[in-house]
Amino acid sequence: MVLDEDTAARIGALERQVAELREAVAARDAFLAMAAHELRNPMTPILAHVQRLRRLIEAAGHSRNAPSRDDLAAGLARLERLVEGYVRRATTLLEVSRMTTGKRSLVRERFDLAELLRDVAEAAAPAAQYAGSRIALDTPERFEIQGDRLAMEQILDNLVSNAVKYGLGRPIDLALHAAADGAVVTVRDRGIGISAADQSRIFGQFERAVSQGASAGGFGVGLWVVGQLVDAMGARIEVTSSPGEGTTMTLRLPQNETDIT
Repeated sequence: MVLDEDTAARIGALERQVAELREAVAARDAFLAMAAHELRNPMTPILAHVQRLRRLIEAAGHSRNAPSRDDLAAGLARLERLVEGYVRRATTLLEVSRMTTGKRSLVRERFDLAELLRDVAEAAAPAAQYAGSRIALDTPERFEIQGDRLAMEQILDNLVSNAVKYGLGRPIDLALHAAADGAVVTVRDRGIGISAADQSRIFGQFERAVSQGASAGGFGVGLWVVGQLVDAMGARIEVTSSPGEGTTMTLRLPQNETDIT
């Protein structure tokens, strides 16, 4: 059947509208998956601290070596910091959702990057211990920079989480040092590694460098978030890896972004 020009134009317009609606639904689903991922990761250390405090309280009623008031206060203070970080992450989801349109704004503030690395390592310790890994830190006592602290926390959390997930229970190294053109952070695992072909695509949205059956979640949303934040900072991230020999993620922060002191 031959359609007249007006009918063909209307059908074409309807097809474009259907395509736009499908893209909108896909974008919504992508954001929901990203939100679930970003809010799930911090719950692991929060739950671990709640369980630890519960055990301490239970021990208080059954042992002469009951935890001191200072022990409980320190545990609650740590839990409070974790919950505050969780709330900060939750309230930034709208900003994260704007990454795809290039409207994600960064909030610059002065903070201690060395302290942040220690916090990230401490938060990841329960999951690492469960996997059989230990996280070794190599950082200066202080390393103050000017940048977006929450964005940096999200980057480091995702990199360390992936190192734990795919590290095969082997040691993980987290290091920070100054460079002539800025600062360098490295996260190294000794796990399954990533093939050369996969290294070029793992920072794409929902891409994975392992099969679906290898692990729930896999590479994908987390590294996409990392890639978007790194681009927003004007930073670079490099991947050094080969299958069976582990992976090193190297984050290079430029001098004009970090304003290192």
